[in-house]
Amino acid sequence: MTEIAIITHYDLSVFRGGEKFVLNLANSLADIGCRVKIYSLPFRRGRIRIENYLSEKVAYFSGFNIRKVEADTSYYIYAPLIYRVFFLDKSPRKIAGIHGFVITPELSDPIVWNLHPLYFLRIHGLIPSLAYHYAKLIGGKELKKFDIVHIINPFQKFSYLIRSFENLVYIPLWTNYSRKNDSGCEENEKFKILMLNVGNFSKGIDISRAIINYFIKKKLRIDFLSNVKALHEKVKFLGFIEEKKMPYILSKVHALLYPARLDTFGMTIIESLNCGTPVITMDIFAHRMFDYPVFRCSRVSDYLKVILNLYKLWEEGQFDIIRNAAIKEGKKFSKEKVFPLYRRLLKC
Repeated sequence: MTEIAIITHYDLSVFRGGEKFVLNLANSLADIGCRVKIYSLPFRRGRIRIENYLSEKVAYFSGFNIRKVEADTSYYIYAPLIYRVFFLDKSPRKIAGIHGFVITPELSDPIVWNLHPLYFLRIHGLIPSLAYHYAKLIGGKELKKFDIVHIINPFQKFSYLIRSFENLVYIPLWTNYSRKNDSGCEENEKFKILMLNVGNFSKGIDISRAIINYFIKKKLRIDFLSNVKALHEKVKFLGFIEEKKMPYILSKVHALLYPARLDTFGMTIIESLNCGTPVITMDIFAHRMFDYPVFRCSRVSDYLKVILNLYKLWEEGQFDIIRNAAIKEGKKFSKEKVFPLYRRLLKC
């Protein structure tokens, strides 16, 4: 039986794109008979109960206690210095997965990196800031210790960390989401725009508010929904959204507004597409791998134009066209398409 160790620096209860990837990968490997163990440091504990999402076949260890890691392959969610904590890892084959925005700044808007040091620290936080500067200092030297470097976005190959690495493999992320036709979507009621996690500058809170203010004045049949509190008084606050409910919400709305300036891949984008919902997002390298109907925008005026065009299509009763296009694009990032590539990578 093939043994796989997945090693990450964030506690999985945070449940963002990287954590979802770890859970999806571990569960899928366990389902085909691999023996899987996850090791994580207990940084950023979140609200998710891991036992609700992780297979009983997968062992999960979270803490600062140093454990001996023995596996056929160790897959690291790479972060500078972290792999050194697991110095007892005796796996003969080690893979570094490049998932973090801190070590791939070329994928994000330069505006979030070209900042005064104090503002930089405020935007990114202490640990990411230290990791960013340390990564710039050492270049790709740490990555030379791995047998393979795995990137999740083809534009990552321009990174100062990995551009000279020979054993480079590109495999994107995948999602298990699908469109829920029983989501209660009333196409003729109002045009619904969902905004997820737009609670700060790096995720485009200023852009979101500008868009909301514009359409409130236009008095069109548009409703805004978000999981961010106090975004705007006219926005319906959804509160914390449980994972099992998210596909239903994405299927119910007509567009996802995702103006993130800081990203590596865009798990939220492929989740929305697989639910048949187009995405309006920031034009950064992290999002250029996605085709229509992912609309990339540079200015607020671009966002307004796209929303007005989608609204017109909805008013004319032609929105099924774009929903079908979204599902078609989303299928490129389905488990059926992508997971076999991970099996090959991990030799499982």
